[in-house]
Amino acid sequence: MNSFFSILLGTSNTEKLQALSLLLHGLPLNLLSPEDLESRVGPDENGGTHHGNASLKAQYWSIQCDGLAIASDGGLVIPSAFGTWSSLYTNRTFADIKAKERPSALLELLDRYQITDRRAFWIEAVAIALKGDLVATWVARSSMGEIAHTVNEQVPVSGFWVNTVWYFSDLGKYYGSLSSEEIAISPDHWSVLHSEVRVFFEKYLINMG
Repeated sequence: MNSFFSILLGTSNTEKLQALSLLLHGLPLNLLSPEDLESRVGPDENGGTHHGNASLKAQYWSIQCDGLAIASDGGLVIPSAFGTWSSLYTNRTFADIKAKERPSALLELLDRYQITDRRAFWIEAVAIALKGDLVATWVARSSMGEIAHTVNEQVPVSGFWVNTVWYFSDLGKYYGSLSSEEIAISPDHWSVLHSEVRVFFEKYLINMG
């Protein structure tokens, strides 16, 4: 593979693959995934922070593909639930139950600990590495929403199950119901990252060309 103009999306998660693809959309890059490699097993996510996890994943996959790789790590932050809930384990906390049951499990958790301040935001870290060396990292957070008291059954439950309980009162909508225009205005964490990643690559590709 071309070390500079091909890039491996370091995830096997379908929604994360889509999110990373959108970050790079329109750039002169050949997008690859772990499906294109012999080894598809990712590293242990023991970085201790979202930045640390994103970095180690990008480094790991860049070694596996012997070239350029991008990876991310993120989670839901509920400030008042510190000690009860960690954004690092947003998916792993309820890993033993089906995705469609996780929104209700989160609501039960907050009710059990009588957490009344339900403000919440998303934090996402993105890292890029070349043959094991980090070349760029970013961390972005979304605008503040809140965890609703009920699950919105009208919002499809996907890999990003938080969609159905993360609510934005100023827009009167759950995250999963926001249009692409509303997400871009919010600002959304992916919108922030999109701008920063594109600025980086516009310079990087010129230097490497």
